[in-house]
Amino acid sequence: MNLYDSSILKLYALTPVHVGSGSSVGIVDLPIMRERTTNYPVIPSSGMKGAMRAHFDRYKDTKIAGKEQIAQFGKLTEQIFGTSEGDGGYAGSLSVSDAKLLAFPMRSNHAPFVHITCPTILKRFSKDLKITNHSLKVEELVIGENKAICVKGDLSGKVLLEDYVVEATNQKYNFGSFFEDLDTLLIVSDSVFDYAVQCTQITAQIKIDQETGTTANGSLRYQEELPADSLMYSLVFWGDSHGAVELKNKTIKDYVKDKVVNDIIQIGGDSTCGRGFFELKWMEAQNG
Repeated sequence: MNLYDSSILKLYALTPVHVGSGSSVGIVDLPIMRERTTNYPVIPSSGMKGAMRAHFDRYKDTKIAGKEQIAQFGKLTEQIFGTSEGDGGYAGSLSVSDAKLLAFPMRSNHAPFVHITCPTILKRFSKDLKITNHSLKVEELVIGENKAICVKGDLSGKVLLEDYVVEATNQKYNFGSFFEDLDTLLIVSDSVFDYAVQCTQITAQIKIDQETGTTANGSLRYQEELPADSLMYSLVFWGDSHGAVELKNKTIKDYVKDKVVNDIIQIGGDSTCGRGFFELKWMEAQNG
């Protein structure tokens, strides 16, 4: 029996994404956030929840007219996301997990890029789904170092992934609609996937001296970015509100999914440079 009212939020990166982990003394000055155990790129839950709250504020500024309506929407935002003001603070009704990687884009000789995933990603995804109203049966996959299984699209034979060659065979699996937006999906070994997630985008940033029109001294820095077309997911849990006005979790869930957070969201830094835009899709309960 599932004790949680929950949803899966699927996120498809439309642009490169920079969710930083702070400065570094390495070659890359501003690396992205990664999981400690796997080194896979990740967006922490605090960043996810903060982005959703900022999205609510943008919705209020662009879709709602009138001071009274704006004030009411501000109270609704606090009901959903919580407030820490004074002694009257309370927790929000919405809980959000880290956004984890589900499929990663790789340059290929068969297309501009193909998506890859691996047994570890699929096993963990299946475990995450057990605490939601979803299920996904994942077979025990043993994939050789230089092998790959094409589960979506039609690839066979030698496939070039960046500068790594794998031998692909076609074999279909029922993954429901979780990968429906992808043209081609390969399941590769964990070691190949570990190599792949190091193939991120590195962008050089500079500051121009307005007086000279040249680069300001010491301004050059290199920033790591998760590439566009990366596929991620986050678990969202819905609860009743804790503020003065009581709202049931279904009311909050329907409002958030249908009215506000239902198309595009910006997450991470450099939004004015077009970074961090994701296409959203809420996943309904299903059996895989």
